[in-house]
Amino acid sequence: MNYCCRFCSPVGGLFAVNGKRVSSNRTIPPSTLCCPGCYSNVLPEFYFCFFFSAVFHLTLSTELRKFERLSVEKRNWKNGQTACADKNGHLVTLHNRYDAQLIHKLINRPGATAYLGLHEKKDAHQSEWSNGVEMTKWTTEANITYEQKCVAIQNNEWREQPCNETMYFMCYNIWRGVVAAYQLIEQKKDWCEARLYCRKHFTDLVSINNNNQNDEALRRGANRTFWIGLKHDNYQWEDGQCSTFREGITISAAGHKECAHQYEDNVVLDRCNNTHNIICMQGDTRITVPTDPLTWEEAYDYCKKNHDGLLFIRDQDEQLEVEKWLNATGVPGPVWLGLRQSRVLGFWFWSTIDQVVDFINWRDGPPELPLSYHCGAIDGRGTWSDVKCQTKLPALCIEDMYSTTD
Repeated sequence: MNYCCRFCSPVGGLFAVNGKRVSSNRTIPPSTLCCPGCYSNVLPEFYFCFFFSAVFHLTLSTELRKFERLSVEKRNWKNGQTACADKNGHLVTLHNRYDAQLIHKLINRPGATAYLGLHEKKDAHQSEWSNGVEMTKWTTEANITYEQKCVAIQNNEWREQPCNETMYFMCYNIWRGVVAAYQLIEQKKDWCEARLYCRKHFTDLVSINNNNQNDEALRRGANRTFWIGLKHDNYQWEDGQCSTFREGITISAAGHKECAHQYEDNVVLDRCNNTHNIICMQGDTRITVPTDPLTWEEAYDYCKKNHDGLLFIRDQDEQLEVEKWLNATGVPGPVWLGLRQSRVLGFWFWSTIDQVVDFINWRDGPPELPLSYHCGAIDGRGTWSDVKCQTKLPALCIEDMYSTTD
């Protein structure tokens, strides 16, 4: 069994030192450091408590996405897929314009191209529920080129909508093989974000297979407009991820549209047997940026509620990937990380994973009490610094792209 030593942070999060005792020469009551429910295991000379933390170890299993351009000759789509699989990776999935900018930067010369993971489905004219069950009945306007269509309930009717629109959505839970509850989530997300949320917190986006289920969805929806789990898409990403990003897609002059490659800022659909550069992607966690600047506490709450927390950096490899991402996307620094300093003991820790900072990339060494600010940010060159926590900055959130049902 694994244990963690945890402390309450100034913002209500937890600090953990895995398997270590943290001592202090200060006279601090145990209740100041240990979280409620842990007092029985407090040792006065160390002021720490132990308990099992499944969430802590689950979080540590995530891996920040890494991108590698293969230096060999150009390949067709299938051979590129095989080459990436040999590296335990996949062809690239684009989730937003930042991903497209990063791939453009990696291609690294005018006129160069690289394959993406987007390709035409064998059953291109079939629609399906989020749980994988096919639905063949669909209106003809959905079956066009590369366009996605997702279904929302609006004014108590099913309506096709662009999948990248944001709206409320409905999840459901299954208990002992039976649909147990529908839940309207009053957060605005695109269809893929909604599906990911439902799979992390419930069973899935709601599937409707009969009139009784439809009536229950309408009742729970209370005349709101919300996503249900039905989607039509002629294309899919090679790694199986769900993405509504379709900006800048064109069809080749010859009219072929089986596989996608990136040419500068555009995504082009063409034959799969043409050859292009290959960029492979590894990892399951991507970086995303909130629209508005936030204080550190606001960023912490936003990233925790809408994604999987603020970005943390555990080693040199992750640091280099973050620097690569910042350089390619042009997000202005400094930007918030999940770095927080203990106001009592002065050490720095990652608030998202409750772990003391090990790898560091501070400008002038770790900022120390009493002169330091208590929140950490990273600039465009990848250097960390302490920043006043009330400063409004962009933030780097992380999103684990694979749910337990993927």
